[in-house]
Amino acid sequence: MSKWQVLLIKEIKHLFRDTKTIVQTVILPTFITPALLGAIFWYVGSIANEETKKTYDISAYSTIESNLITQLADSDRLNILSEESIDDVITSVTEGNTEIGLVLDESFSENLATNNSAKITIYSKNIDTFSQAKSLVTNIIDDFEDTERNERLLALNLTNEYVNPIIIDEEDLTTEEESAGSIFGAILALFFVMYVMSGSTYPAVDLGAGEKERGTMETLISTNISSVDIIIGKMLSVTTSAVLTATFSMLGFAIPMIVIFLFYADSVNEYLFSLLSALLNPVAFLAVFILIIPLSVFMGAFLLAISVYAKTPKEAGLLLGNVLIIFIVPCYIPLINPGLELDFVGALIPCYNLALLTNNLIAGTVDWFLYTVSFVSTIVYCCIAIYVTYIMFDDENVIFRS
Repeated sequence: MSKWQVLLIKEIKHLFRDTKTIVQTVILPTFITPALLGAIFWYVGSIANEETKKTYDISAYSTIESNLITQLADSDRLNILSEESIDDVITSVTEGNTEIGLVLDESFSENLATNNSAKITIYSKNIDTFSQAKSLVTNIIDDFEDTERNERLLALNLTNEYVNPIIIDEEDLTTEEESAGSIFGAILALFFVMYVMSGSTYPAVDLGAGEKERGTMETLISTNISSVDIIIGKMLSVTTSAVLTATFSMLGFAIPMIVIFLFYADSVNEYLFSLLSALLNPVAFLAVFILIIPLSVFMGAFLLAISVYAKTPKEAGLLLGNVLIIFIVPCYIPLINPGLELDFVGALIPCYNLALLTNNLIAGTVDWFLYTVSFVSTIVYCCIAIYVTYIMFDDENVIFRS
């Protein structure tokens, strides 16, 4: 057994004797995070389900009698509250006493009777994204408008085709895989990157600045173990932790989806079920995992180099906290702009390429040439980070920096 293998085994044993490593590597990604996500999805689903049964209070002001108000009041899910003035309607909506405010123009009925346009003002606060109050009100208004239009056309002996010469028929050709990729692709990549970072940050700090503070780094360097063996042993320790964390994070996402797919399919919304089915793509998960391996090596070597440069674990933590933003921000870009497509330049940017490729792999629209470019470029970054780490270990001014 070579020296770096002996050192690797020693470092891994040291890391996994600490319960924090086990929590970050196994328990957190496999159990806790999926449980939290499941709780969030359940909570959101329960709110959305409650909104379908909820009755909404609607404040209204009108100085005239109108069939529209009567139709609104006939709805089982709308409770119409009459106000004394327009200001009362605005106040009621602003203070959250009612969901929607309606104000009918004083000449509303007169304009309808003379075949003119009648004005309705709708007041709302678009804060509650689950609220169906506005859609319920606008649907009733649309039906009222259709009835009024048909009566006018009938009086003129005209048909709907006369005023609607063009009929637009929209067909959505988006596949279930493409929908799943656009919704979950970048989010999954962000989670995977965060888990790789959490799995590599603590080992990097402990095996670099931590050993410098404990004085074991100087002892290790003074032995007959070469800098190359030390770097390989420590870097593989950090990488092993990162890859294990990424692996368990993937299992943490896949296992609950498989359970839902097998045992709770009948109780899941049809659209959500189709998205989950598209996500359970073993080829996509394997391809993402292959990309994560060199990314883990790159991040492990990069973080280890910074940790070796730091004088204390506290300084290493501060440095790594700022540096990790570099890895997280690229994952957010596809979330902000979902229409982004991967190009050659984007394939050279770590984490950014992972986010877009995860999207494309789930959607089944991946460009394997750009996938290869991303994989090879990440390996190149690995080599650069490993070389920088080697320089750090070979420089006594860095190791014994005070």
